[in-house]
Amino acid sequence: MTEGNSTVCPPSDMILLSGLWANEIDIEVLSEFLFPVLIMQTSVILALTRFLAYALKPFGQPRVVAELIGGILLGPAAFGKLTYNSASAENAGSPGTSVVKPLYRFLFPPTSYTLIEAIGFLGLIYYVFLVAVELDVKVFRVMGRKVVAVAMASLTLPLLATAAIVAVFGLPAPMANNSYKASGTEQAAFVLLLSFALSITAFPILARLLAELKIPNPEVGQVVLPSALVGDVVSWLLLALCFALIGPGDKAAAHEYLAPFWMVLAAACLVLVCLYMVRPLLEWTLRQMPEGEPVNNVYMGLVLIFVLGAALASATVGFHPVFGALVLGLAVPKGPLTTTLIERLDDFVIGFMLPFLIVGCGLKADVASLMRPEGNEPTHYVFWLGCIVVVATLAKVAGCMIISSFYSMPRSQGLSLGILMNTMGPAQAIILNMGKSEKVFNQKIYALLVVSSVISTALVSPLVTALDRKCRGPAIYKQRNLELSRRDSDLRLVACVHTVRNVPSVISLLQLSNPTHDSPLLVSAVHLVELTGRTPPMLIVHEAGAIGTLTRRNTDNAPPDLVHSEPIVSAFEKYQQHAGCVTLQALTAVSAYSSMHEDICNIAADHQATLIVLPFHKLLTVDGEMEVINPAIRAVNQGVLTNAPCSVGILVDRGLGEHGKFANAGHYTPLHVAILFFGGPDDREALMYGRRFLEQPGVVLTVVRFLPSYEAEAPAAAPAVWPAKVDRLWDDECIRDFRLQFGDNASVSYTDKVVNDSSATVAAILSMGSIYDFYVVGRASGGGSPLVVGMTEFTDFPELGPIGDLLVSSDMGAMVSVLVMQQYVEERIE
Repeated sequence: MTEGNSTVCPPSDMILLSGLWANEIDIEVLSEFLFPVLIMQTSVILALTRFLAYALKPFGQPRVVAELIGGILLGPAAFGKLTYNSASAENAGSPGTSVVKPLYRFLFPPTSYTLIEAIGFLGLIYYVFLVAVELDVKVFRVMGRKVVAVAMASLTLPLLATAAIVAVFGLPAPMANNSYKASGTEQAAFVLLLSFALSITAFPILARLLAELKIPNPEVGQVVLPSALVGDVVSWLLLALCFALIGPGDKAAAHEYLAPFWMVLAAACLVLVCLYMVRPLLEWTLRQMPEGEPVNNVYMGLVLIFVLGAALASATVGFHPVFGALVLGLAVPKGPLTTTLIERLDDFVIGFMLPFLIVGCGLKADVASLMRPEGNEPTHYVFWLGCIVVVATLAKVAGCMIISSFYSMPRSQGLSLGILMNTMGPAQAIILNMGKSEKVFNQKIYALLVVSSVISTALVSPLVTALDRKCRGPAIYKQRNLELSRRDSDLRLVACVHTVRNVPSVISLLQLSNPTHDSPLLVSAVHLVELTGRTPPMLIVHEAGAIGTLTRRNTDNAPPDLVHSEPIVSAFEKYQQHAGCVTLQALTAVSAYSSMHEDICNIAADHQATLIVLPFHKLLTVDGEMEVINPAIRAVNQGVLTNAPCSVGILVDRGLGEHGKFANAGHYTPLHVAILFFGGPDDREALMYGRRFLEQPGVVLTVVRFLPSYEAEAPAAAPAVWPAKVDRLWDDECIRDFRLQFGDNASVSYTDKVVNDSSATVAAILSMGSIYDFYVVGRASGGGSPLVVGMTEFTDFPELGPIGDLLVSSDMGAMVSVLVMQQYVEERIE
C-alpha cells in the first residue's frame, strides 16, 4: 500500500502472535500483527461510528455522515494529535529512553490500511449488488428520458465547469511529491480526475440516504436514485475510456490504442452474460424450489459466488469491480431469492463491512494539511480548489433545475434533485486513489474532497426538508371538520389501510357515510406500505381499472408495491362501482413508519380532506382476541392525531367489516349504532358524522347524552368552568338541531343518562354491553367533566381517549366496533 510518497509492505507472516507471556514482548508489538490489530480496529470503528450516529440522529443525519466524521477523528487530524511514549525494541540500544509516537499509528499502522480497504471494498461490492437487486427497472421505462436527462445534466455541467476553471486559471496538478510541476499528460489526468470526482454522484451513499432519511417529495425520490445510477455507470465508462486513451502516451504500440474498444466490447459481453446466461440459470433454479419453502443455502452461496465472479470479470477488463456487481444485481430475478438475500446480507454488509470503507476514506484525510503550504504550492491554491468545488456544486444544481423545468416539474423539485445529486462519498475516494496511482494528486486535495463529502452529505436532509416545508406551506381550505362543513357539500375523506384485513371495515364505514347527489363522497383510499431496504419513498397514483389488468402470470413482472396493492385497490373500485355518488382515487404511499404520518397529513392537505380514517393497530383474530399487527402503526396514528390538517377518526374493527351485521346491509340486517355524547368538540364531531348514517337502510341510531346529576336538576347552578360557556352553548345547539331534524325518525332514539361521577359513567357504559354493534365517540369526551375525571389514568390507549379505551377493553364483555373521532381545532396544530 502507499502512504504519502513511500510504499509500506506488510510482512506476510505477521498475522497471529503466540501470546504476550510466551514471547515476552511489549504490548506495542501488537500493532505489527494484522489480526489483533484488525480486532481492535473493528471494535473502535463500530463503537465510535454507532455513538456518533446516535448523537447526530436528532439532527436528521444519516449513519454515513457519522462514519465519515469518525474516520476523520481517528485519522491524523484528531486522534493523530495524541501521542504515547514508545519503548519498543528499536530503542533497546538506549536504555531508559523512549520515543514519542502518534497514538493513531499504534491502532492504525500503515500495514493495516490495505486490509481495511479490502474489507471496505468487498462490502461496497455486495452493497451495490443489494441496491441493484432492489431497484425496480420499470422506473426507467416509466420515466426513462427524465432519468437520463437528469443524469447527463448533473454530470456534464459540473464536469465542464471544473475543466474550464482549471484551464482558465491555470491551476497546476498537485503532484504526489508536492512539486506542482506536471507534464501535459499528467495535467490532463489531473483535470480529468478532478472533474469526474466533482461530477459523479455517490450512488451507494445516496441509496443509504434515501433509506435512512425521509425525502418529502415522492417524485424526487423516484427520479434521483435511477439518475444517480445512470450517471455513475456513464462516469465509470467514460473515465475508464479516457484513461485508456491517455495511458498509452506518445510511444505506445498500435494495439494499445485499441484498448478502449476492447474494454467496451468486454463490458458488453459481461452484460450479455449476466442477462442471458446467469439470469435464466437463476430463474430455472427458482422454478425448482417448492412453493412456500425457504431458499436453499446452496442457491444463496451460488449467487454470492456469482457476485464475486462478476466483480472480478469487471476488474479484469479494466472497469471497477463495482460495475460487475451492479450489472449482476440488475439481472437477478425478483422473487423469494432477492428477499432472502436482502434479509440475510443487508445488516451485515451495511452494519459491519461498509463502515470500513467510509471510515477508511476519512482515516487517510489529513485535514490539517489544508492549512499549511507544502513544497512550491501556488498562492491561495486551497482557496481556488474550494472555489472549484463550490462552482461544480452549483453547476450540478443548475443542471437539475434546467431539466426539471423542461419536464414541467416545480422548481422546488429541481432544486431538491440538485441537492441530492451532490451527495459525495466513496466514489470520490476511488477516483482520488486513481489520482494517487497516477501521481497527480497529493494529500491536500484528498483531504479537501473528503471534507466536501462530509459537508455536502450532512446538508442534504436539512436543505431538502426545509425546502419542501417552505414550498408546501400551510394548507388553506375551510372545510376541515364536519361541524363547520355545509351539509349539502361533498365529504372529502382519506381512508387509510395497511393490510387487506383493514379493507372490509373501512368500506363498511364508507357505506355508512351515505353518499348522495347532494353530498357525494370523495374518497382518497391510501394503501400504506412500509419502506424497506433502499427503495426510495414514493407515492403511486393508481389509474382507474389499471390494477385489474394484473393476473397471476404477470404479477412477477409488476412493481412490488403495485402487486401488494392490487386486492386493496380492486376492493375499493368495486365499492365505487356499486355505491354511486362516490369518486375514488386510489394511492399507494411507500414510506418509513417514522414519517408515514407526514405522508398521510400531506395527502389530506393536498386533497382538502375533511376527515382522515385510520385503522387501529389491533385486529380481531379467529378466536375473538385482538392481536397487534405492527406496533409502529400505533405511532403512525398518534402522529396523525397531532399533526392532522382536518378531523381524524380511528376505527377499531371488531366485527364491522368481515363479521359484522352491516356486511349484509343490502338485506336490511339491522346495525345498531350508539353515539355517546359527553360534550366538547370531539363529541360534536362524532354526532355530526353519525347523523349521515341515518339515510342508510338498516341503521338504528341511538344518541346517549351523559349529564351530571346536579346539571340535570339545576342547569343554572352548573359551574361555569365545565364545560366552557361557549362550548356548552354549542353542545346544546348541536343536540337541539339533531332532535329537531330526526325526532320523528323511527330509526332514531335519544336519551339522557344522568350519572354522578366517572365510576357511574363506567358502570353505565358497561351495562350497554352488546346492545349496540357500533359505537361512535369523541376522543376527548367531556374534556374536564367530572363524569370522566380519573378515567384517563387507567387508559391503555390514550389515542382512543377514556371512553374509546373503555369500549375496546376486556371489561366491556362484548365484541363491539368503535370509531373514535377527533375534531380539527386550530389550536391543536402547532
